[in-house]
Amino acid sequence: MRHHLLLTILLLAACHSPTRTDDPNEFLRRHVETNLSAPVFFEGDSLWTIEERMAHYGVPGVSLAVIADGQVAWVKSYGVVDKETKQPVTDSTLFQAGSISKPVAAYGALKLAEQGLIRLEDDVNAQLRSWKLPENAFTHERKVTPKLLIGHLAGTNLHGFPGYAPDEPVPTLVQVLNGEAPANTPAIVVDKVPGESWRYSDGGYCILQQLMIEAKGTDFPPLMDELVLAPLGMQRSTYAQPLPGDELPMAATGYLPDGSMTKGHRHTYPEMAAAGLWTTAGDLARFAIDVQRGYQQGQGAVIDKASATLMLSPTTEDYAGTGMFLHQSGGAPYFEHGGWDEGFCAQMIAHRDKDYGVVVMINANQPDLMWELIRSVARAYDWEGFIPTYTKLPMDAVILARVSGRYRTGAGEVCAISHRDGRLFRSYNGGQPEELFRITDSTYICRDDRRPVQFMPATTSGPATMLTLDRDDHHVLSTDPRMGDDEHVPFEFVLEGKPEEAVAAYSALKAAQPDEPSVQEGFINNLGYELLNRGQVVSARDLFHVNIALYPASANVYDSYAEACLKNGEEDLALTNYKKALAMNPDNSYAAQVIAELEGKKTKK
Repeated sequence: MRHHLLLTILLLAACHSPTRTDDPNEFLRRHVETNLSAPVFFEGDSLWTIEERMAHYGVPGVSLAVIADGQVAWVKSYGVVDKETKQPVTDSTLFQAGSISKPVAAYGALKLAEQGLIRLEDDVNAQLRSWKLPENAFTHERKVTPKLLIGHLAGTNLHGFPGYAPDEPVPTLVQVLNGEAPANTPAIVVDKVPGESWRYSDGGYCILQQLMIEAKGTDFPPLMDELVLAPLGMQRSTYAQPLPGDELPMAATGYLPDGSMTKGHRHTYPEMAAAGLWTTAGDLARFAIDVQRGYQQGQGAVIDKASATLMLSPTTEDYAGTGMFLHQSGGAPYFEHGGWDEGFCAQMIAHRDKDYGVVVMINANQPDLMWELIRSVARAYDWEGFIPTYTKLPMDAVILARVSGRYRTGAGEVCAISHRDGRLFRSYNGGQPEELFRITDSTYICRDDRRPVQFMPATTSGPATMLTLDRDDHHVLSTDPRMGDDEHVPFEFVLEGKPEEAVAAYSALKAAQPDEPSVQEGFINNLGYELLNRGQVVSARDLFHVNIALYPASANVYDSYAEACLKNGEEDLALTNYKKALAMNPDNSYAAQVIAELEGKKTKK
């Protein structure tokens, strides 16, 4: 009898699920791990586990750190460091933080400013000694300052850096700044008036890195150790590039969007301030906590309250502080920053005024998984304003017919609202339809887009309209009129397989509205590649044909048209247009390679 009783007790213990009373952190961790969802959550939705979504996205490893009550509540790691070795991820596994390197570097720059070694509001060239930012007409109008560099307001170029594989020579920082071999990016310059508008710039952070090195007279990794990493207890973190040999066993292997391994397992980033931080989820959580403490109470371990306030205050855009991204979610203020290096992604987000947040790091370029995890944490910990929950309302034939139609979303673009089998769908520019669900009498939303839409009836002064609303405060972002059956936007002729009608329509629109975004060369080219990626090769080819008609002096449009022709099996057309592209741009080595291959095939025939 005693044996049966003991067995029963053991079975009950094995099946017992923790409650908040037993162990709050364990209960909440289980909740986080089993409640991943799409961006928009409806009552009664089925949810996913973290293992299911890692498999779905092909993400080998994840590390997660949850902040609650101003502390690192828990850290948990999942999966493997490397697909081949199957070495498990641990809480000490090093991931590349990508662009989260920037706010950490900004912390160090603000500390140097507090020490009087950097003057935030003064011309950066007056503070640099061994290297100078080239002056030009833009810098003559206004000087670049460290504060502008930190806030992406300096007018500097270069959005990002690809890094260097282990078998490639790595340039010095000055070579990167000058765009000199072996650097794989052009020189960093100012190509718009400083302070005029916000533009994300990794290049600006390279200038900041040089300034910080000169201000302190030491290399960047030990400088950041002294200023930020050691004071915050970020013991597993380093800006060393490449990683020292004794650290490599703890470093994850990166994986690209297609699932292939990053060449050489991981890239080296001499652009350390912009993209060079190796760290853990737990260490980055300590950084986020210090930002909160500095802003709320002036009790951060590195910078004072004034510097923290500067970091978390909007500049020219509501979403951008001086070194950090900002946003309101349901009226609640959050700060955040994401990161993407070759094979690695990371995301850090925390409430500005309350003591909670989360850091997610993965060894794959699959950021959607990170946001699913963040939403699961937000639901488990009842984050203010972060996760709206909706109830689906029924739709009948009258409602479906009333809102269906084609809506002009720009002078050259269209959104089609259609229905089938009692369900409503939305498709932008002939793309994949996504289902719309009714959440109020006139408001609808998709699972993967938190911006609701409203359908307003026609009035005596105008047609029926579709309003797109801001995801947080629901103010109107755009008002798109419903089109009549006899109305067309230029892009529809492309989708209908009428290339000459498309050329005529786009040409007329460009003549009437030359600044209209949908007739710009880059916009048309990007849209053409969207079509290619969707497998709509003929439509892509026809759109590139439009671009040639609009921009006949551009080598790029012939190159894109040739690529679509080749994918469509039209080798003669491809060869002709690759030759045109190469004649206009002799540096187009890819065009030269394809020409040689196509001519070789013709010779063999």
